[in-house]
Amino acid sequence: MNNFDYLKNYQIPGDLLLELLSLYKTIGKSEIYSNIYKEDFLVDYNSSLEEDAFEIVKYLGIKVSFERQRLIITKDYTPKTKEENMISAIKKMLISIRSNALEFKHPINSIDILDLLKRIYGPNIKINSNDFIIQGAKNRSVRFKFNTILDDYDAAIASNLYEPLILSSILIMEMYNIKPYSEYNELALILTYYYLLLKCGIVSFNYVSFFKMFFENKEEVFSLISKGSINYDQGTIFFYEFVKYTLALINKSFDALNNIEKKKISKNAHKSDVIEDSILKALPDLFSKEDVARLNPTGGAYGSSSNSIATVKNSSKF
Repeated sequence: MNNFDYLKNYQIPGDLLLELLSLYKTIGKSEIYSNIYKEDFLVDYNSSLEEDAFEIVKYLGIKVSFERQRLIITKDYTPKTKEENMISAIKKMLISIRSNALEFKHPINSIDILDLLKRIYGPNIKINSNDFIIQGAKNRSVRFKFNTILDDYDAAIASNLYEPLILSSILIMEMYNIKPYSEYNELALILTYYYLLLKCGIVSFNYVSFFKMFFENKEEVFSLISKGSINYDQGTIFFYEFVKYTLALINKSFDALNNIEKKKISKNAHKSDVIEDSILKALPDLFSKEDVARLNPTGGAYGSSSNSIATVKNSSKF
């Protein structure tokens, strides 16, 4: 029995269930967030993508000056060295991950993940074909084990019987133990985790940096996964703590998104007050505060003071 099959007899603990129910309400606001960010979607989307790229460059220790990093990541300057090509590849890779995550049916597979690593490090990375040892005995190859796990994951997702965030957390823990690639398995795991969260509908990571939040507690995350894998030799993982971390990470991302939303609302409210004051000062004898709000209700959100004054002046002509 694999760890996805284990869920058939698994009862979600009460505290975890309450956290999931609370999170469902937040995820359900996706349409609201999309409307809020409709005007600034590309600005915020690109800003978080660029921040993610900077974070990965720092994590990988790529030795390129910050100014050159900035030009390549934010201005798409042509890279001139091997290291700069790696930075350019990181940004393109992130765009690809986000794009693929938007596709409703795009099953995860070992070749796609391998391709992400090759974009950065070149063609020499391979899927591990060594024997997979568990419970003291060979269990076919690492390649076979990993592909089987990925197939089981896709089947479990397609069944709609289990919570996708729990399934995704289990897959990440399996990947940690299997180590499916010849090198850079930690990076492969982190990129896969990011992709899976996007596939689970966590829209916040389109606007705030996943990698900044993850790297802040990276050692803690891998410690949780390691402790939960203590009996992996017997084919069992304990995923409760890592699922709790996943939910906490998502909640943190939505809190950050809410803070961005509040700043936007506050900025527009301040702009509205400035416009209103400008009109009242320019035309004090003609209009009251109530007149301004009635005649130009949307001026605060999208207009300028001069445009709003012109609108209200035109409204006063008979």
